Amino acid sequence: MQPNDILMKKWCFGTGRMRKQAQMTPQGEVETVYSYPKYRTIVLKVTQATKKGNQWYVDAKQYSSLTGKPKEVKLVLNEKKLTDKLSYYQAPDQKRPFLRIENPGKLTEEGIPPVGSLITVNKKHAIVTAVGRNELTVWVNNKLERIVCKPGTVKWHSDKILKNAVGA
Repeated sequence: MQPNDILMKKWCFGTGRMRKQAQMTPQGEVETVYSYPKYRTIVLKVTQATKKGNQWYVDAKQYSSLTGKPKEVKLVLNEKKLTDKLSYYQAPDQKRPFLRIENPGKLTEEGIPPVGSLITVNKKHAIVTAVGRNELTVWVNNKLERIVCKPGTVKWHSDKILKNAVGA
């Protein structure tokens, strides 16, 4: 881990509803409803990191909203290696891990979800951590997986908080 690395965690905490699509109610009336996932994002931009054993002592700026200023945080993160190159970082007192985001802000080919976006893979929410040509590395079911996709076949929800952290 180096300065200016981006770590992110994102999770879905329910389904929101917006009126857009026709459905029949139990009373026989037509109601228009559209549902979408509601999710929370926390992005860390690393300012300083030192490694001692399997732990990282990190000073970072934490972004959790678009309008708020970043908060200076100090964390101890346990590194969990999945393969030689892929790992995630777990804070001891937090439920969800931080993922290292590769090439944030890099433009992808048309129709491919950008890094940091939330997609659905096999009816499970997944976070895109890296993008290649017709290939995505995603965090799903508490592990990183590589999936092959055709441009334009995956719907995603972009994240402006990540763009805010990368631009700063």
